[in-house]
Amino acid sequence: MKSRNHKLFRIYGFPSFGLFLYLILVLLNPLERTFVSWESYGPFDYLIEFMLCTFYAMVICETGIQLNQWMSLFYSWDHHIYSRFPLQLLLHSFVLYCLIRIFFLFDFPVYFGYDTLLHRQLIIIGVIMSLLSTTVFAAEHYFYNWTAANTRSIELERYTNQAQLEALKLQLDPHFLFNNLSTVTALIDQQPATATAYVTKLAAIYRYILGNRDRDTIFLYEEMEFINNYLFLYETRYGESIQVNIEENKTMLRAEIPPLTLQLLIENAIKHNIFSKEDPLFINIYYHEPNTMVIENNKWLKAEGRAGTKLGLKNIKERYRLLGCPLPEIVENDEIFRVEIPLIITKNS
Repeated sequence: MKSRNHKLFRIYGFPSFGLFLYLILVLLNPLERTFVSWESYGPFDYLIEFMLCTFYAMVICETGIQLNQWMSLFYSWDHHIYSRFPLQLLLHSFVLYCLIRIFFLFDFPVYFGYDTLLHRQLIIIGVIMSLLSTTVFAAEHYFYNWTAANTRSIELERYTNQAQLEALKLQLDPHFLFNNLSTVTALIDQQPATATAYVTKLAAIYRYILGNRDRDTIFLYEEMEFINNYLFLYETRYGESIQVNIEENKTMLRAEIPPLTLQLLIENAIKHNIFSKEDPLFINIYYHEPNTMVIENNKWLKAEGRAGTKLGLKNIKERYRLLGCPLPEIVENDEIFRVEIPLIITKNS
């Protein structure tokens, strides 16, 4: 749990709580006893008693703060809510009980009335305040978690929408459409069956993007079906200039990834590299270690590709971060560019 800044609470809360505690102790005691004690008070006795109440208030709050932060290091609210609350309450009450016992070892003037009745009152107040502070800390933790979750959800939606828009811009790009329509036109007379398949794949690409734009993650088998359609367009257009090898792993197809992750990486490889039939672009998609997919390509960068903005990679990393998953790892040298994508395993996987 992230440590909170309680500076303002310490500055203004301790004195206010001390005054409140002072009034409570006055109201708890019979008026006769209170006024008899006050008849013997000197000029500084009221100040001393108020300072003692403020000190006790500070002890109650500060021990609660420190105990809460200490327990959060190894016994978090997230995973132990039902046992953490009573445990923290008991520990806080025990600490206050021990401090009260130590306090009553000191000898105070008799007219202060620091007797067994006050001893019991302070213990009862300590237990009540322990209950309140533990409740506040639990509520604070879940309030911050709720706020953070809402913030992450909004950011995730923004980055997901950005990825969808980038993909749509790619598909609606005039050059992309012109190239695909030109390919279809050339295929209609020579290879009508291939032309039909080409149009079908192109339609499936649009259907996938529009149909999954509101999802944070998607099953890998759905993404792979989309990628096969997507690669069909490029392999038909470029022939042997682009060679893709995809390793089969049926056990991982129910894992999940953010939509369009593979598409962004493949598009990144095609966009930034020079390739030809003599020097093809090799794209390998395979699995490495538990729950990791690797997208790897040989590298021969275009001149403008050397200073790329890498917006696609940034988008993928941000979506993984907002999902609370391990971030993709990038390995790059003069010959290869490799991205290791963690696969998300859920109960539905």
